[in-house]
Amino acid sequence: MATLTQTAYVTRKAINIGLIVLAALFVLRLAFGLVVGLWNRIFPPPPPAATLAFGQLPYPAAQNDVSTPSAAISYSLETADGGLPAMPATIEVFFMPQPGPTFGSFDKMKALAAKIGFADVPVKTSSTAWRFTDAANPLRTLDIDEVSGNFRLTYNFLSDLSLFNDKNFSSQDQIAGDARSFFSNLGLLPADIATASPTLSYFKLDSGALIPTTSLSDADAVGVTLNRADVEGLPVVSPDPNQGLVSVLFSGSNEQKKKILEARYFYTPVDQENFATYPAISTDTAFNNLKSGKAIYASLATPTPTTVTIRKVYLAYLDPYPSQSFLQPVLVFSDEKSFMAYVPVVNY
Repeated sequence: MATLTQTAYVTRKAINIGLIVLAALFVLRLAFGLVVGLWNRIFPPPPPAATLAFGQLPYPAAQNDVSTPSAAISYSLETADGGLPAMPATIEVFFMPQPGPTFGSFDKMKALAAKIGFADVPVKTSSTAWRFTDAANPLRTLDIDEVSGNFRLTYNFLSDLSLFNDKNFSSQDQIAGDARSFFSNLGLLPADIATASPTLSYFKLDSGALIPTTSLSDADAVGVTLNRADVEGLPVVSPDPNQGLVSVLFSGSNEQKKKILEARYFYTPVDQENFATYPAISTDTAFNNLKSGKAIYASLATPTPTTVTIRKVYLAYLDPYPSQSFLQPVLVFSDEKSFMAYVPVVNY
């Protein structure tokens, strides 16, 4: 029979051996991780193949008031680091489910119009679109789609320029809050709009047109775009950077029905759980596409410049208008002044 001294000796020895084995395993695991990491840096694994699950994609829709320049523009590059950002080999494209006709859609559309202040009988303008006119003020009109519920509210300010005599603008935060409240009161403030920071734009009346200006104190009208929240860490841009697809253009009028010059709600949800990957062009190829005019022009000075200095380039998703079934990535080129263009990066 073993004595207590022998038992203690054997126990200590077993513990020491166990500690040595554990330390050796830890060192081996650490060394293995370092070797694997070094190997992957020297011989990186190939990126996963693009799934192409949505098949051939349509060219991104980006309707705005900017025409493609008729003459070539000469571009120079002066970004913060002097170059172009790196582009991943593949990039995600997200599905945007489109609404279909539902029972009672006409009555739902009329109920929405009534909330906006239109109770008259509408006129049909297409297979699913209707136009309401405010009987009390015919300068106010509402174009609304029966199926999607998307709408555009306008006030014909050119026939009532006196409304610009008032400049009843509050703070920037209050103006942005008024825009959110307008859509929220209609039940039209989805989470990806409600959680993103809005963008304010200022406009001055000049010869019957509203042109961009730089400050609230100088503005005759203020536009508020309710942006989408980032998708997979990338911003979502609109076809028109001065007026998003969910936006309100406010005048400073004291009369409630003249306060909103235009409101747009052209919203399609993004299903971020339903996506496919596609091969992406390089940023050099995207820049060459811009140089050759293969771009979507979102903002362009008048008259068209002959030279543009690109100071900012970044990857984003383009919110399509008219509505499409896919949210696609673009490379944004900007001079951080009056020029902005989008180059689709999916290798079509």
